[in-house]
This record gives sequence, C-alpha cells and structure tokens, in this order.
Amino acid sequence: MDVSGPLHLHLPLEILHHVVGQLDPVSLIALSHTSAAWRALISPTRHDFVQRLLALELLPEHGGMVPLFDEREQKLTPPWDSPEWASNKYACCGCMKLRSHMMFANRAILRRRYRKPPPGSVEAAKVAVTDWEPLELAARWRRIQERAAGEREEQRNWVQLLASRDRDRDLWQPVAHPFAFVPPREQDETDREAARYLVGTAREKRRCIECRHRLGICPLLRTNYEPDGVPFVISRQLRLQRILDWHFPGLFEPSPPDKLPRIHWRTLRRESYADHLFLSLYIMRCPSCGIWQEHSAFRQWSLYQWGVHSPELPPGPLLCNRCYLATPAGAATLAGKLTAAALRMLRDERESLRCWSLGFGWALIERDFHCPYRRVAAFSNHPDVGAEILGGLRWSSWEKRNIVIQDADIPDLRRRFERYRDFLYNHVVPAAQAEVLQSWFKLWVEDYRLAEALDETLGQQIALLESDPHLVLDYILEHDPYRI
Repeated sequence: MDVSGPLHLHLPLEILHHVVGQLDPVSLIALSHTSAAWRALISPTRHDFVQRLLALELLPEHGGMVPLFDEREQKLTPPWDSPEWASNKYACCGCMKLRSHMMFANRAILRRRYRKPPPGSVEAAKVAVTDWEPLELAARWRRIQERAAGEREEQRNWVQLLASRDRDRDLWQPVAHPFAFVPPREQDETDREAARYLVGTAREKRRCIECRHRLGICPLLRTNYEPDGVPFVISRQLRLQRILDWHFPGLFEPSPPDKLPRIHWRTLRRESYADHLFLSLYIMRCPSCGIWQEHSAFRQWSLYQWGVHSPELPPGPLLCNRCYLATPAGAATLAGKLTAAALRMLRDERESLRCWSLGFGWALIERDFHCPYRRVAAFSNHPDVGAEILGGLRWSSWEKRNIVIQDADIPDLRRRFERYRDFLYNHVVPAAQAEVLQSWFKLWVEDYRLAEALDETLGQQIALLESDPHLVLDYILEHDPYRI
C-alpha cells in the first residue's frame, strides 16, 4: 500500500489500527513520519518516542552491543578496554539522543534497572511490538500508567523474593571469621528468572552527564577561580600498563604483555600476577568551552592523588588544552607544560623499573654468597665467583638492600648478570637451584633481559621528547585523545 500520500486505502479503520498495533516502536515512528495522514492516525506521544529510542539502543547498528554484568562477582563482559565498547551507545531520555557510553556515569549503565536488557528479558521483548493503542491521548496515558503500575508490582515481588531467599540462606550459614574469604554464591534459576524481570526496567529515567549537569545534580569541584564549581564525574576503571597511559593516552604504543617483566607495576593477588594498573577515569566539563573531557586535558596531573573527595585544588583557572591555547600564554608555554609532565612520568617509571625490575635481585645474590645466616652452601664455596659478580657494586645503603643504577651501569650489570646466570644454571646442582629460584627472585632471573629491554625503550622515549619539545602538544592537537 502507498503510505506516502493521503490515507485512501479503502480499508476499515479497525484493520488499520490492528496493523499499526503490530509494528515495533521504531517502525511506528517511521510510519508516522511518512505523511500527515499517518501522523494524524498514529498521533505519537513522547512515550512513543522514548520507546523508539530505547529500541534503537538495543539494535547493533545503532546502539552497539549489549554487555553482560555479573552482580555476584561484579564482572563485566566484555571488559571496558575491549574494542566492542568503542561503538557502544546508550539512550539518554533527557536530550532524547543515543550517546557514547562515556557520556554516562557508571551507575547510569551498570545499575540493574538502567542496564541494557539482554535477549530473552522482559524489557528486551517489549521493544519487539509497540504498546500503541487507538485511544484518545488521555485514555492512552491512563493505560500506560496502568501497565506501568502492574510492571512495578511484578518487579517488587521479584525483589522481595530474592531478599527473603537470601535472608533464609544466611540464617543457616555458620558464622565465618571476619577476615575469611567468602566465595560468591552461584546463581540459580531464581536469580536468572528474576533478572529477566528486573534488568533495564528504568531506562527511561537514564540521563547523560550533560543532562544531569543541566538539572543541577552533577557533582562539582569548587576552586578559588570557579566558585560555581566545575562539573566532574567518576567514570570507568581502566586497566593500564603505566601511569603515562592514564595522562597521555596513545602517546606511545603499549608494549606487548609478553615483552614486559612480571615484577614491573605488579602485585601478588590470590596466587596470580596482575599485569596492569587499575585506575579510575575522571571526566570534567571545561568551564570555558563546555566540552566534557578527561581530567588530564586540564593538566592537573595530581588532582585526585588523595582521592576524589579530597582533590588537590589547582592554583589557577581550569582550562582544557584548546582553551589554554587561546590565552596569552600560547602554544609555547602549553608545549613546555605537557612535555615536562610527560618527561617526569617517564623518568619516574624508569627509576621504578631500575629499582625493582633491574635492581631487585642483587641484594638476594649478596645474601646467598655472603650472609652467614642465609647463604647457600653451593655459593659460599665459590667466593671468587661472588667477588666477580658483586665486587664494586654501588649500594644505596649499608644494609645492601638495593644498588644505585645509572645509564652507564647498564652494560656492566648485564655482564654481571650473565656471569651469575651461567654459574647458576651450569655449575650449581639442581637442588641448590631450586633453593635459590623461589618466589619473586625466580621472576627476576627469568625476566631480567625483558626489564633491560624496557629500560632501553624508556630511554629512547625520553630522548625523543627531549629532542622535540612540541611532540606532545602536536599529538594532542592532532588526535584529541581526551575528548569523549
């Protein structure tokens, strides 16, 4: 049938109503836009447009994927740093737009009632067919409220069922030690069925951070220069290899995981080695241009070093990099600030690398050769080898817990390490090897060459920035890595 012109379909109105009632929310609004006659017949309300927006959110070509969140283990699939998140969008029912997930606070997309409903859930099934009915506007609104009241009652019953079930289970559980690890309870059929009814039920109340700011409910960072406050939001928790990636994302290509020493920025957690830092991302709204950006765009590198509730207030006005360029200070001053900050982070990282990844094992080698209480017999019987490996090392203190490492010391330390490695693997019996190669020291011996290669890479990056003071500024202006 031709729906581009007037409604001369020669069909009873009841049949037209039945056909329109079988459409999905997206097709309903599309049909109402084809002609004035169809629009007069359908008379879409804001409720219909909201339903269309929530339906578009679940379509891969418009809203991207539907991530899954395990509430018991607090685990997101796929994680934030997965490529699928780059094109993931959510519906804001304030400005009525599909926006990038970065324009929403964590609670707006992770809380149960605001999450995207997965396939098979009640909310996902609702977008398959519109709830439009051929009624007057007042009557339609009453029907919408009646359905909403019934849905709220159903949801309340599921919440009460889960709460009572968890209380009953806890009554029969023995009292655990206050510091004992309690494994998460496995989800059963009741949990999965409740999730079908509870996930995504309040998506029409979701608002982006810009809408929350306009409503006056966004947190504010108050300074002497911004008495009205600068809006900011705690955003995603990132997995990063280095602090530099937090403040200057993408400036240098990350090293492959198999090329990194395992005791650089590592912590021991539940018998496994973490290969990254967990850092929260903060989003701020520039008071000058009104654009939401990562907090590093304002050059406040230590703004939240004492936590988000005790920020280190900046000495001057908060301006993003592009707004700072318009000030009398200009590009030369901005380039100097950015390069100095990046160099400081690189030098701190190299210092940490030399302290832990390169210098960590020398004190243990000293102990094995010379400590009267901890030395290994296979080592103490070879004082000449110990003198060759340890003789002339510059210790940072009399306790000999760490050594001083400068650029010129790297080749000499490589020679000493190769001599030690040859002695350990070729002249020491397996039992003594097993006694020595334990815990972190084993990782240090196995990954020393990786630490040395990383030290060389950091040196090259430092030299590159020192040779081109405008490199960081040019990168930021070209790629705009902070804008969300």
